[in-house]
Amino acid sequence: MNNYFIITGTVTYALRGRDILRSKGYSANVKRVQHKYKNAGCGYGIVLTGDVEQAIQLLKSSGIKILGTEVVEN
Repeated sequence: MNNYFIITGTVTYALRGRDILRSKGYSANVKRVQHKYKNAGCGYGIVLTGDVEQAIQLLKSSGIKILGTEVVEN
């Protein structure tokens, strides 16, 4: 199963998103964005293990803004 980095931009969205995903059984952690991401706001996102499409829909329906996603190499 792949790991994904969901860029939320702000630490508030990242923390809220992490908590929402964890409550649904996902493995999710907050991580600071590295400099390679442009337009990442304050620079935070969520590292996720699981179905990224379903997770993104869950986050969006909960009001979490998503700036982008990327596959994370293990």
